Amino acid sequence: QMSRPAHRGTSAFRNNRRGEIQELRNNLAAQNHAKKMEAVKKVIAAMTVGKDVSSLFLDVLKCMETQSMELKKLVYLYIINYSKAQPDLAILAVNTFRKDSRQQGNPLLRALAVRTMGCIGVESITEYLCDPLKDALNDSDPYVRKTAAICVAKLFENNPQIVEDFEFVEKLIEMTSDRNAMVVANAIASLNEISHHKGSLLKMDQDALRRLLNALQEASEWSRVYILDFLSVNTPSDFSMMDEAIQRVVPHLSHSNPAVVLSATKLLIKQMDALTDPEKIRSLCRKMTPSLVSLMNNDP
Repeated sequence: QMSRPAHRGTSAFRNNRRGEIQELRNNLAAQNHAKKMEAVKKVIAAMTVGKDVSSLFLDVLKCMETQSMELKKLVYLYIINYSKAQPDLAILAVNTFRKDSRQQGNPLLRALAVRTMGCIGVESITEYLCDPLKDALNDSDPYVRKTAAICVAKLFENNPQIVEDFEFVEKLIEMTSDRNAMVVANAIASLNEISHHKGSLLKMDQDALRRLLNALQEASEWSRVYILDFLSVNTPSDFSMMDEAIQRVVPHLSHSNPAVVLSATKLLIKQMDALTDPEKIRSLCRKMTPSLVSLMNNDP
């Protein structure tokens, strides 16, 4: 007799769950934009707390055809999360991705489409990413170019051969000469990631070093970390180049971001290994000491 209420409770829970899913499905198909947006937000909220809403994949996918960037971002987030579980349905999004990646007049949408395709990591979609990615790497807008540069590393992780076939690494090397510091930094970040598998990719001659040091002065703080970390691995061998690098990096020891300070310190210590003048070594140590002491005194 006591088992019946438990059974009824379980059944009621299942019916309630089915009712919630059906309500979401109906609202996702609504013509009213506000109702559709609210439904997608509820789906994303459920997904975020670990509830399985993969059964709504096709319904959410249909919401991609919208002019609303906010709605599109949420739909793209859902697709990234569930595409590996639903690869056959995910491929249905490809045409919209490709169309969005070529949307003239909206660089944010172009970048969003390319980034999302890169994050999906489904083999059947990867082959459709290459042409939009190639266009994005040559885009007139620096935001699109910097997003595309990071996407190359993601693509390499999933399919190294296709990166070789489309000569994307060569394009990244070319992008280290870009006039925008953020593009240079992201190209360097991607090259750094790929070099873990392929070895050194950028010849560190005087021109390359100057380009990176110039970008370093204009880059955002996290972009500076990318460039400094790259230079600490790809140190110049020529002494005159080394001396210039040290002079341009020392000011970063007083940066407000501890990550920049640590990356600059790492690079300078690496350069010290090649110095033979004891006075120059002592001078560098004196410059590094206050910054490191200051970091040690910071609250964790």
